[in-house]
Parts: sequence; structure tokens; C-alpha cells
Amino acid sequence: MEGNAIIQADALRAFVAAVFERAGLAPGPASDAADVLVWANLRGVDTHGVRNLKPLYINLIDQGRIDARARCTVEYETPLTARVDGGGGLGLANACWGMRLAMEKARQSGIGLVAMRHSHHFGAAGYYPWMALQQDLIGIGLTGRFAARGAEIGVVPTFAAVPMFSTNPISIAFPTAEEPPFLLDMATSITPYNRVKMYQELGRILPLGWGMDDQGQPATDPAVVRRLYPLGGSREMGGHKGYGLAMVVEVLCAGLSGEWCDGHDEDDRCFEGYAQTHDAHFFGAIRVDLFRPLEEFKRSMDAMIRALHAAPKEPGQERIYVAGEIEHETEQERRRKGIPLPANVVADLQELSRRFDVPLALGEAKAGP
Repeated sequence: MEGNAIIQADALRAFVAAVFERAGLAPGPASDAADVLVWANLRGVDTHGVRNLKPLYINLIDQGRIDARARCTVEYETPLTARVDGGGGLGLANACWGMRLAMEKARQSGIGLVAMRHSHHFGAAGYYPWMALQQDLIGIGLTGRFAARGAEIGVVPTFAAVPMFSTNPISIAFPTAEEPPFLLDMATSITPYNRVKMYQELGRILPLGWGMDDQGQPATDPAVVRRLYPLGGSREMGGHKGYGLAMVVEVLCAGLSGEWCDGHDEDDRCFEGYAQTHDAHFFGAIRVDLFRPLEEFKRSMDAMIRALHAAPKEPGQERIYVAGEIEHETEQERRRKGIPLPANVVADLQELSRRFDVPLALGEAKAGP
């Protein structure tokens, strides 16, 4: 992402945390939420970084749609599992809480699985498995939403004429010894809708095949795209597989947590009394030593990754990557050089700086590599 300004990660993190606190969050959740957003920007996942701070989080807090003072509560629990009510709070902070609970159970019992309902958008799914990596755990992070009667914007099931799913991402991470950790973070649609919006903000055209307008016609103008194809695209190209994965995510998140539930008979969004009114999440943490010694597993991961690196390349290609490698290298570069921010994001942050009286330490972007 080309930038109109540069900011160092520590300065951006302090700014975002202070803004969240002044918007009503307690210091701990505010710090967690800031970590998630800045981590995304550091790794080049700018679609899910601070560009969302004002429009997706602060604005919804202002409107009362996100409860800044909400607390997560455990509704049902076993040594291995928990079902959690997120209280309608900020998804970024709720998800950190939920992943920590899964990690605690994994440390004690070997496996921890947490399903959370009544939450909101939790940012980059990869952050939560990354938390597990810090303790040499296998990590899983999912989030899903389902519209029983269809949605204005979303992912269209194979052969359906209306969107019914969110982009329902999947993220899984495995620890390594010397290689950067394997960290898969993928939407179950061809692209996340946040990328469509970012292309619109940057004045860019979408690749053909990412999405459709509200009449179901393929479109490249991000301003008119309302329907996204599932991963794979058409049925002939395997779109039914992306659709199937989206439903798997939905069941693990909303089915297990009870976010997809009955009792909505008066709600015009319901189907046979069932509806989903908030985002739902699912977190998993697994101790490797349930299966084999940790260091042995990590060395085997290194060997697998190196075998992929050593494979013969397609003509014109210099390198084979594994999931998380490009983002890892982007993070190293942005820690040195700073995080680039486009003009529209700078304008949002400056507005928040004035409103909440929080200093914003921006530097001027330099041209060239």
C-alpha cells in the first residue's frame, strides 16, 4: 500500500489505545484492540488495520451498536470448552479474551475450544492464532455471520441469488523452530469485503470475478459491488467448496455458541424462528505435545517449509511462499521503516486526534523503495 504518511508502530499503537479509552473502553480491552489493528497494518493486512478505527469501531460505539463497557461472561464451561456471551462489546477486545481462555484451557488440559456469541467484527482473524503461537500452541480463529433471509451485502451461496454469508474467515497457525511460523488467514470468499471498500477508497478497479452488483451482474467498480463470490467463484471453478467452508465456519461459530438461535419469531430476518443478530467467533488452542514432542514437531515444520522453498519453480518465478511468510517479511520492513497510511486514513486519524485530544505522530512518506 502506497502511503501519504508514515507512522511508527509503537506510536500508532499508543494513539489507537488512547482513542479507544476515550471512547469508553477500559485500558486492558483498549490495549488489546489497538494491538489487533496495528498488528494487521504491520503485516500489510491494511484492509483490517487502522483504516477501520473510525468507520467500523468508533462510529458504532458512538451509535450505541457496540457497548464499550461490555464484559465477556462464560455461559457454559468444561475443562476443554466454553460457550461465551460477548455482551455486545468490541469484537477486537472480545476475541483476545476468548483466545486467552482457549489458551488457558490448552495449557491445563491440552486442548481449549471457545465459541462466542453476541460480539462484533473482530478484525484480522490471523491475530488470534498468532497469540497461540507465542506459547508454542497450534491456534485456530474463525468468525461468521449468516443472514437467514439474505443480506444487502455479503457472500452468495452457490446457485443462490442473494448474499447469505459474511466472508467467514478461517485462520490456523502452526509453530516452527527457525522458519517463520505457518499462519494461514483466509476468507471463504474470493476476497474480503474490506478489500472491496479499500479499493474504492484508493480509486482502484476490482479484478473481474471478485463480485457482482445488486442485480447479480459481474462488476469491477467497487462502488457497486454488493455480492461476493465464494472462494473458487463459479460452481465449475470450485465455488461450492468455498461455500461449504463458509458454512463450516458458521456452524462452529454461531451454531455452537447459540448465536444462531430460535426465539426470533417477530423478527423479519428469521427463518422458522431462527436468526443471527451479532457476529459469532470460535477459538481453538492445541498443545502439540499431545501428539509428539514439541521441538520434534517444530523441526518437522521447518523441513516441510524448506522442501516447498526448494521445489522447482514455474518459469519466471523466483520463489515459493508458504502462508504467513509475505506478511512476516512485511512486518520486519514496516518495523524498520514505519507503517504507510493513505490520505483517507490519515484524515480519519487526524479527526479522531482532534476530537479526543490525542497526539498523532505522523511522518512524511518518502518516495522510492
